[in-house]
Amino acid sequence: MITNFQQTRQAQRGSALIAVFWLIAILSMIMLVGVRMLEADTKISRVNRARIYAQRFAETGLAIGRHPLITLDDPLLHHADGNAGGYNVTIRSEEARLNINVLLLKSDRAMLKRLFTFWGMKTDDVAALSDALKDWVDADDLVSLNGAEKRDYEKEGFDGMPFNRPFKDLDEMSLVRGMDQIAELRPEWRDWFTVHGDGHVDVNDARPELIALLADVPMERVAPLLEFRAGPDGVRDTIDDRRISSVQQLAQLLGVNQPVVVQQLTQWVRFDGVIRRIESVGKMGGISRKLVLITQGNQVLWRGEVPNHEG
Repeated sequence: MITNFQQTRQAQRGSALIAVFWLIAILSMIMLVGVRMLEADTKISRVNRARIYAQRFAETGLAIGRHPLITLDDPLLHHADGNAGGYNVTIRSEEARLNINVLLLKSDRAMLKRLFTFWGMKTDDVAALSDALKDWVDADDLVSLNGAEKRDYEKEGFDGMPFNRPFKDLDEMSLVRGMDQIAELRPEWRDWFTVHGDGHVDVNDARPELIALLADVPMERVAPLLEFRAGPDGVRDTIDDRRISSVQQLAQLLGVNQPVVVQQLTQWVRFDGVIRRIESVGKMGGISRKLVLITQGNQVLWRGEVPNHEG
């Protein structure tokens, strides 16, 4: 017969066993949390390490691209190591882009409207953004028909805007009311614009879509021009690349002969840009960093990091 004492001891042992089980469960949870935290810390450390190496690769590529003796077909502009890291450097004319300040200060917004429409922006939004950009760079506080001046920005909680002067860089351009729509439509919109140069577009480096817009021709008309620039081997940045040297040659490659189009091209284009844009994309694992250096002769016009939209 089990005595009260024995019952009490059994109850105590049962409680102790339950406590042990709870303790084991708690310790297991603590260990699991610790493992998860360690995994998170390890992942963060790997990402931070990859960022550092990607930055170093990009810096290396930028230094090589800046060397005065480097040529576009030099293999030193591309490097990959066995650890999924490396860099890729491209050198282009900065004048292969639209100078936003020249477009706005000359009150020539037709090209901007054509570009924004090409990007898929609605007609009313195109007019509003074009006027807002113009209001940002002009020196007065007069509001354009669809534009925005100080009072409009203050209503949205932005003091001290617009700056009422030409853009110093493209980050300032992103502050203009309506540019958020462009960022959604074309995240790489910065690749189309510059604040350097005299406004003439170097068609030897310009992207095909921009050339089509300048000449107001469909994209398929630009194909012969691209083939000409790439040379016999059909690859850019190789020793057999060719350059366009005149408006007449450009018009012939585009298949246009209307005097008004030729005259328009004469006003827009150039063939010998003097401002270099060196872009170096450093990669490590799945991380990439894109550094840009803009130079004219020995003078550095701008240096910084920009969003990388590769791949």
